[in-house]
Amino acid sequence: MSSRVMTTTRGPLQPSSLLQQDILRVLLYFDIFEHPLRAEEIYRFLPSDSTSPAEIARACQSPPLAAFVGHKRGHFFIGAASASFTEERSRREQLAEHRWRIASFMAKMIRKFPFVRAVFVSGELSKGVASKKGDIDFVIVTRANHLWICRTFLILFKKVFLLNSKKYFCLNHFVAEDHLAFDRRNIYSAIEIATLKPLVNPTLFKEYMAANAWITRFLPNWRVDPNLSGCRAVKGSRLQRFFASFFPTHLADELDNFLMSRWQKIWRRRYAFLDDEERERLYECRKYLSTAYGEDFLRKILDAYCLRLERFGLNEDSRSRDVFSDVVEHHD
Repeated sequence: MSSRVMTTTRGPLQPSSLLQQDILRVLLYFDIFEHPLRAEEIYRFLPSDSTSPAEIARACQSPPLAAFVGHKRGHFFIGAASASFTEERSRREQLAEHRWRIASFMAKMIRKFPFVRAVFVSGELSKGVASKKGDIDFVIVTRANHLWICRTFLILFKKVFLLNSKKYFCLNHFVAEDHLAFDRRNIYSAIEIATLKPLVNPTLFKEYMAANAWITRFLPNWRVDPNLSGCRAVKGSRLQRFFASFFPTHLADELDNFLMSRWQKIWRRRYAFLDDEERERLYECRKYLSTAYGEDFLRKILDAYCLRLERFGLNEDSRSRDVFSDVVEHHD
């Protein structure tokens, strides 16, 4: 996330259309990451429909929005000083090509672990870019009632064989195959889900996306990419077959519950300086879900986005308030 503070001496934007407002919302969000966008990308993340990438490109170069939005090599961004982001994005895209090869290798290895059902890439790499200091973030889908067994195996592997390095093996998000819908719903979560890239199990990836169709509330133009040719099918390893036969259902349930309780105790002790509410938010510990986001990235992004909207007089829009809702919702 950029630490750059965006300032403007202009007053609130008074656009000639809601489309310009929506374009500005998208560009302000990605400005946090210093990530310029092409017109078709703006279209994909737009909070409204009934337009096209061509119309978006015209709107970006029309007043009054043109006074705030720069344009270089087919990319749009906030402010003339951000023109260098276009070259930086090109460099990050080149690095991402190398990181994808590493991610594919790691996913091939992860899928051999017991009770792994699917592997997706999230974070910056899922958006087609990579930074030198960035990690490769994975979302792991596990067998139902075996999430904590699976997580423990993978974390032990990282600690022992990778010397606890998360550079190419960042495992912050585990979800069980019987509870794919993500409960925390906001613009950040919606974009992260919309940009997930599957590396293992295309069928389960489609199920995951169907279970999270709520993201169209924020991204009505989003569609699942039909091209999943780079995603491997599940192929059970000898290790998986061994543990599947070694752990009868009742024993697996007991062990899974024990490990979940054990990880809760570890996090309470390790992060005793956090209050219970904050710790439970950052280190979610449920039978079907495990997250470990120690830097509170979600809250930082939403706060930075709110600040940018306020500077452009967009904070009063009803859809902006929806953007920051962090209310747990459930399907009927």
